[in-house]
Amino acid sequence: MSAHYLQNLGMTMMRGRAFTEADNETTAPVAIVNEAFVKRFFKSDEDPIGQHFGLDEPENVGTFTIVGVVRDAKFASFRLRRPAQPMFYVPLAQNVNYPSGGMTRVEFQSHFIGGLMLVTKMAPGAVEPLVTKVLAEVDPNLTLTSVRTLQQQVELSFDQERAVASLAGLFGGVSLLLAAIGLYGVTAYAVAQRMNEIGIRMALGADRGAVLNLVLRSAFTRVALGLILGVPLAIGAGRLIATQLYGVTFWDPVALAVAAGSLTLCAFVAALIPASRAASIPPMHALRSE
Repeated sequence: MSAHYLQNLGMTMMRGRAFTEADNETTAPVAIVNEAFVKRFFKSDEDPIGQHFGLDEPENVGTFTIVGVVRDAKFASFRLRRPAQPMFYVPLAQNVNYPSGGMTRVEFQSHFIGGLMLVTKMAPGAVEPLVTKVLAEVDPNLTLTSVRTLQQQVELSFDQERAVASLAGLFGGVSLLLAAIGLYGVTAYAVAQRMNEIGIRMALGADRGAVLNLVLRSAFTRVALGLILGVPLAIGAGRLIATQLYGVTFWDPVALAVAAGSLTLCAFVAALIPASRAASIPPMHALRSE
């Protein structure tokens, strides 16, 4: 990686220093490690700065000198729900001369660049032809496959999570609609069954507001019972959703409050229609209905 890659990526330096232009092919190999690396290979009271480590064979133990420690980061979307793994970062400009053929191949392959990060204020569409031209001048065989902003690259890693969230939102909307339709049907049926009672109440002096209150109270009793049963089930289902969506917790009071409020509002609208219809029926007509 280049000298300012970690800083441009927004990674926090916990101790030590970042890479500089002086870390090149003429200087000894250096590395920056993450917190998980320090916890794995060093004691709690041991300072990793200035310590040495290597790969694979014992003779490589002094290959890299640790010059900095950065906060843990996760680069692969399939590891987002797993604990951070020990990682180390090395400058792209430095090379290690390993005595064994296997490590030589690993070192050679590690210098193949799969992606470039450019810090610019230009739009991706304006940057693409310039980068294509520069790469062609370096090597005609280099091919630019796509240009994305960092935000787009991050969003690309969450395609599956966004699909699950979209489906959950769709099912939630359909469920809310079905609940409203069901409550409307139940309330309308209950009003039809209690038509004589409503007529008697109105004949004895009950006004429109009293009839509305009677019907709405009955409807909201059912809604309250549904919420009492549904909220614990929603919290339980939240545990399953939390395993599918990154950054989502099973206990979210705001989300539960919004869902309960939306259900209550839909229930009010659904119950208000048959309640208003019942309150507008003439008492004599209500008394004659069977």
